[in-house]
Amino acid sequence: MATERRYMYYPKSLLSQSCLSFLLLITATLIDTALGIQRIVEHPTDQSVIVDNSVILHCKVADRVGTVQWTRNKFGLGNDRSLSAYPRYSVIGSQVNGEYNLWIQNASLLDDGVYECQISHTATQRGVRSNPAKVSVLLPPREPTIDSSPVITVTEGIDYNITCRSYDGKPAPNITWWINGQLQNKRSYEIVTTQSDGKREDIVGLMTIKPSKQDHGKEFECRAINPALTSYLKTTAKLHVLYKPQVTLSVSPPTEVTENTVMQFKCQADANPRVTSWKWYRNGNILSESSQLLEITSRQNYHGQTIKCEAINTVGKTTKSYKLNIEYSPRFVKEPLNVDADLGGRATLNCVVDGNPVPRVIWKKGSQEFPISKPTLTFSRALTEADFGTYVCVASSNLGSVERQVQLLKNGKPKVTGDLRQYAAEGDDAVIECESDSVPKPKEILWSRGSSKIATTGSSRFSTKESDLVKGRKSILTIKNIHAADYGDYNCTVINNYGMDSAIIKLIQKETTTPPKSMCNCMLPDAVPLAYVLAGVFGGLGVIVIIVVILIIYNRKKVKDEASPCTKIHNIVNEMNSYTNSTADTNSTDSANKKNLENVRMEFRSTGSEYPGPQEPWRGDYLANHIRADAEYDQLGNIIPYQHTKQDGRPPVNGYGGHYDYQDGNMYDVDRRSSDRLPTYDRSYDSGFEPDVYPKQYGRPPPSSEFTNDIYGPPPTVTTGRLSTNV
Repeated sequence: MATERRYMYYPKSLLSQSCLSFLLLITATLIDTALGIQRIVEHPTDQSVIVDNSVILHCKVADRVGTVQWTRNKFGLGNDRSLSAYPRYSVIGSQVNGEYNLWIQNASLLDDGVYECQISHTATQRGVRSNPAKVSVLLPPREPTIDSSPVITVTEGIDYNITCRSYDGKPAPNITWWINGQLQNKRSYEIVTTQSDGKREDIVGLMTIKPSKQDHGKEFECRAINPALTSYLKTTAKLHVLYKPQVTLSVSPPTEVTENTVMQFKCQADANPRVTSWKWYRNGNILSESSQLLEITSRQNYHGQTIKCEAINTVGKTTKSYKLNIEYSPRFVKEPLNVDADLGGRATLNCVVDGNPVPRVIWKKGSQEFPISKPTLTFSRALTEADFGTYVCVASSNLGSVERQVQLLKNGKPKVTGDLRQYAAEGDDAVIECESDSVPKPKEILWSRGSSKIATTGSSRFSTKESDLVKGRKSILTIKNIHAADYGDYNCTVINNYGMDSAIIKLIQKETTTPPKSMCNCMLPDAVPLAYVLAGVFGGLGVIVIIVVILIIYNRKKVKDEASPCTKIHNIVNEMNSYTNSTADTNSTDSANKKNLENVRMEFRSTGSEYPGPQEPWRGDYLANHIRADAEYDQLGNIIPYQHTKQDGRPPVNGYGGHYDYQDGNMYDVDRRSSDRLPTYDRSYDSGFEPDVYPKQYGRPPPSSEFTNDIYGPPPTVTTGRLSTNV
């Protein structure tokens, strides 16, 4: 029995639509070309091939960014041009020219299918797919088969395509449908494809039905015939009506879910046939594909999202959704912003909060609470001075509360604030800061020096940087590698919509060296820079010691003398120098020495105290052995007390013993810069032990028989120290 092949005819309206689609495609291609968007400029076309022959599917791309691959029946073949997983496949053509042609050699049944050339998407480019291309391999037909035979599973009330296939056709056979022996002429069509082995061509005949319970058990017959056959081939199948899964979804806990709560979802389904797979989604994003159970920990951002369970069987799939209701404490969607307004104007303060349940919002200013429960506070009347200040937005619910301060600021002229005296060391980079209180924010902050504006654009030395403050803005002027000419006055001018303000900022040189010390300077300046303070700590230590020792001496002796301590010390030292000069001559008589000693004693008595020194005449050679009288003193500076003494407290023989130490702690340093004023030490006066300036237990060795205790007298119980005074 011969059958007719049906052809599909298109109405004129459909042809018009096809033309329009073609024009739109051309237009889109031109636009993509202009924009440099990756695209396929040559699409593959349908091909027919006889078994064991080769076929080439063409694909040419332009402006490619992603990866090109071929798919067969929607299955990727690989990204490399050799397609190593498919020995008979390879991608040929010039990659430079964008050619990615698929070459199929020794075609077989496996090659039969629909092919596509694809360009993967990237972060900046969308993915592109070519037109599908069918590859058909010509072969003789075989007996037809019906999918799912001998029983076809269908869903009640849903259209279903019963499929009959005939393989190995060359060409593909015609297919007709029969139900219980009756020819069916409606709702049927055919699809011809090439089998994968490349030898035969398959034809798929489809008949669409809307099954009902009455169709259950009916026999469907598929007949196939082509010019090579003398009679038709047929196959039959019975219809079995099924239904897709009916899903129920349970949640634990079902209500009052707060943040960080573990939630369990269970999905169940009644299906025929049974469910083959499960899928879970949250807001469209897949979570799991393996179980009927899902467990998540609730988060604030999950609120309002949807959990969906999908059950799938061979008939279809059904989903069930659950909308999450997560309770969370109030929080600010964004930080409230301060608002500036004119006196007499209008203003609105905003406080955008979020929470579940919806939080209650109140506004406060000090102890005053405004009778409003909205996230905005609007002043509908003219603003007064009392309206400006700090407001507090409080959002609360049964889960907690949060609050933020919002300032209502009054517009006005700017005011320059900050330090008007700033420091930098020569050679460093100077950083001059100009802060301003300005509501609204300044339009401009200008720097000038003298009558000239400081140009920072294109300058290698001058640059400015601005940053906003709560009530204004700060401008920083940076000067690289400053030198002497850069010190002085800098004008900072701040301008806003309500006026301007200027200030002179003085750039002062920061000292980097220690200033010289003064031996008798008993007064310190009222205010000194930090550099002088640090230098004074180290360089002026001797001056401080002098002041402290003098105060201790005068406190002990209760001397009430209006004369300066430095002057007294100067007189005593001059007397000592005179005595030293008078004893330079070794032939001088002892009576002269004693007379000079009496003069020194009289000088001490004039200060209200007795002479504390030794009662023997001073000898020039004795002084010369204990007083450094060379230029080395200038290098030593103020010798630290006891720095050059022996372990037992006595000075070494070489004379580096420092200054004179007297029994009551008074020490007088003669002028050491003139060695010719000091007599030479005469060894003939040596008493047999090392000379020392410390009496008795203070380090001096026991005197010889020439000097008795009557001469020295008992030592006073005092704390000794050293005072070096250069006047």
